[in-house]
Amino acid sequence: MIVRIHDITAACPRCSGVDFEPLAPGPLRLPSELRCTNCDARTRYLTLLDQIGEEAMRRANRAIEDLKKHR
Repeated sequence: MIVRIHDITAACPRCSGVDFEPLAPGPLRLPSELRCTNCDARTRYLTLLDQIGEEAMRRANRAIEDLKKHR
């Protein structure tokens, strides 16, 4: 499965892979553990969502700076 919100995709912290599988059945919850299908690294769903949030903030800050430059 790919963890994505709009156009921001979470990547494995070890290998930058984007395909994960849950280690336990059932619905995903914030503490759910996932395994990267490329390198077998384990991470938490929350960690991947945090990564997406940080990228969204970087993009927003960059857009604000660009707006300020073109005033």
